[in-house]
Amino acid sequence: TTVLNNLEQKSVCAYVCSSPTPRRLGMLLMMQMGLRIGEVCGLQWGDFDLQNGVLSVRRTVKRIYMAPGKTTLVTQSPKTQSSERDIPIPTGILSLLEGEYVGQSNEVWFLSDPNLRPVEPRCYYKSLQGYLKQAQVPVVRPHALRHTFATTLLSLGADIYTTSKLLGHKNLRTTQIYAEVVNKKKVEAVNLFDKVF
Repeated sequence: TTVLNNLEQKSVCAYVCSSPTPRRLGMLLMMQMGLRIGEVCGLQWGDFDLQNGVLSVRRTVKRIYMAPGKTTLVTQSPKTQSSERDIPIPTGILSLLEGEYVGQSNEVWFLSDPNLRPVEPRCYYKSLQGYLKQAQVPVVRPHALRHTFATTLLSLGADIYTTSKLLGHKNLRTTQIYAEVVNKKKVEAVNLFDKVF
């Protein structure tokens, strides 16, 4: 599982803070709040309760297969019932969001400004690749930002149940994968002493 290390995460944050836009902020929503790319694409300004510092994840955007050579973009409920969730917004992200919010109506798509359609995940994926290059960090898949959130949270001591709820996982077994990655990294870190002594 690919994750960004602490230095790389700081580089992404510095890049976003240097010139914040909703599309750049989407990286932080994945990396520091655990959203999936389709969930970020499905956000509308009405999903952000900036006064109380809470984000409601209520929909996702994805392209589905219709027939050979035909697909369509759909907006639907998130992956599972547990994927519909309310997530506290970290204070750093909250202040950036407040700076971007200019009296938008609730129905305006977060990433696509006044457009009537949400941004398609594969188009946003291309934007993310460019942003990561500009931030001078490894160009990882969008889901790696979500992996980064989970492993960072667990390594900082968050319990697996809370982490699972924030990620919107259906069961704890899915979240357990991240805990195993953290435990493996702990073993690797302690084994570094073998090289010294």
